Amino acid sequence: MSSICFSLFIILVSNPYNIYNNGVLLSYGGTIGIICFLKIINEICTRKKTKNVLIKVTYKTKLIEYIKNIAFVSISAQIVILPIMAYSYKTMSLTFFITNILTSYIIGIIIIFGFILILISFPFLGIAKIVGIFYKLLIDLLLFITENTAKIPLSKIYIKVPSLWQIIVYYIFIFSIAYFYNKNGRKIFILKIFKLIHAARKNYKKVISIILSFILIFTLISICPKDLKIYFIDVGQGDSCLIVTPKGKKILIDGGGSETYDVGENTLIPYLLSRKITTLDYVICSHFDTDHVRGILSVMEELKVRNAVISKQGENSENYEKFKKIAKDKKINVVIVSKGERLNIEKNMYFDILWPREELIQENILNNNSIVAKLNYNNFSMLFTGDIEEIAEKEIVSIYKGTNALKSTILKVGHHGSKTSSTQEFLNAIKPKIALIGVGENNTFGHPSENVIERLANLGTKIYRTDQMGEITITVNNIGKIDIQQYLCH
Repeated sequence: MSSICFSLFIILVSNPYNIYNNGVLLSYGGTIGIICFLKIINEICTRKKTKNVLIKVTYKTKLIEYIKNIAFVSISAQIVILPIMAYSYKTMSLTFFITNILTSYIIGIIIIFGFILILISFPFLGIAKIVGIFYKLLIDLLLFITENTAKIPLSKIYIKVPSLWQIIVYYIFIFSIAYFYNKNGRKIFILKIFKLIHAARKNYKKVISIILSFILIFTLISICPKDLKIYFIDVGQGDSCLIVTPKGKKILIDGGGSETYDVGENTLIPYLLSRKITTLDYVICSHFDTDHVRGILSVMEELKVRNAVISKQGENSENYEKFKKIAKDKKINVVIVSKGERLNIEKNMYFDILWPREELIQENILNNNSIVAKLNYNNFSMLFTGDIEEIAEKEIVSIYKGTNALKSTILKVGHHGSKTSSTQEFLNAIKPKIALIGVGENNTFGHPSENVIERLANLGTKIYRTDQMGEITITVNNIGKIDIQQYLCH
């Protein structure tokens, strides 16, 4: 432990910010785990052999012993680094010991050859180049093993991000066990556990009272009225909106996406896990353009999705075909909606589906047949418009003329504020107090259009856009009072 502290001291003197480096945290955390827990795991998992009994040593027994030792070392390290992995990467692995078994010898050889290369590269550069060829082969082999073992099932399990207080309680608990076990020995430690259990049995009334008190407190917290939360997520040039209802249902409308960057895996899934969401009650795909649905496809593959809401499709796009395959493989309930239907979420909360109709618009068929849905919650409403353009807006205005069907508190501006959408007639029918625009910073499309911004401003609408403000969080209480916060993450 003194050696660990001394080496960490040298690293932090060279750069104090290394204390935040995940490589440092994982390396030192894993080593501390081995020091504190390897002996405990060995004693728990290894039965004492009878004295004076000769055991025949074979390659099989050597291999079993080697695998056992590597597994014990891996588990010891994992005990300490698990919260770091969960907090930083939102994942855990159940196959980590397989990778360690396959790479342990190679890593040792790589480290030795690395030192040799450093020593001989100054006086004997030519020889160092030859050794370097073999060294590169070893590194390539290491990368090949790690990349392929990462594809094994259960090697990457997404988990909710633990809170800081949960991590602190976890470390207090495990290091308390390590301290008392290593100080008192196995027999005394087990004896103390039995004494605690016995004391709990003697004072069972107090224990039950404490447990019931905690249950009552958490029950009261869970039944207290909660607010509606709407998170307009910054996914670059695309749309994505997370809704958390007062009763805790989670709805994801669109998920952003790109042909060159996996927004789902790199942005959306980590975002959901950071909000402790591993299950979605609904995903709603407004249409199957990449910048709206590609992120949702990744979410459907990796997290649990109960229902997926789509509309009738006019063409079989690549994204739609992939959607159907994932939904079938994951047994996700697919709900196909059209104009005039209502999607009930919970008491006093529902979506009215205003578009598309059965007869689809053939011009720019994906955009113009996007789902247009109005979220209703008591006195509050929000209109989601996908990527509909002028031709669809005119049809919608004509259908609902003379009604308040389109009138909404908040408008999710269609097609990222493109000049082909948000006509004056359409905006007049909605009369939004607030407009949200999902748009990428310095995008090449010229979104949002200055004309659209001007039309919204003339209506007295307050505009929020992700390229300038980052994520936008909207809180709505049960009487319709709205609170908006923005988080600039660029």
